[in-house]
Amino acid sequence: MKPFTPADDATASIAATTLTANAAIKQQPTGAHQIRLYNAGASTVFWALGPSGVTAALTDIPLPAGAIEVITLANGVANPATHVAAITASGSATLYVSTGLGL
Repeated sequence: MKPFTPADDATASIAATTLTANAAIKQQPTGAHQIRLYNAGASTVFWALGPSGVTAALTDIPLPAGAIEVITLANGVANPATHVAAITASGSATLYVSTGLGL
């Protein structure tokens, strides 16, 4: 396994609250690549991937406070995931989304 290597100027942030919000994934290549999710807040963030109108729900994937997760996107030309959405059950958190390669 290679360590995660972020792309230059490739971090977006989402101010997650009890209302869904989203941000574009930066420096997004076609094909397999990784994104690193970091929850810099005190509340669990629930997140989802999708097109520009994607929304998050409390039934989506949870990311606990302080946690970091690296996931692989295998974006093709048709219907790529271009945005990440986030929401909290209570409180707020900042979710950082960084594009790169490696795990």
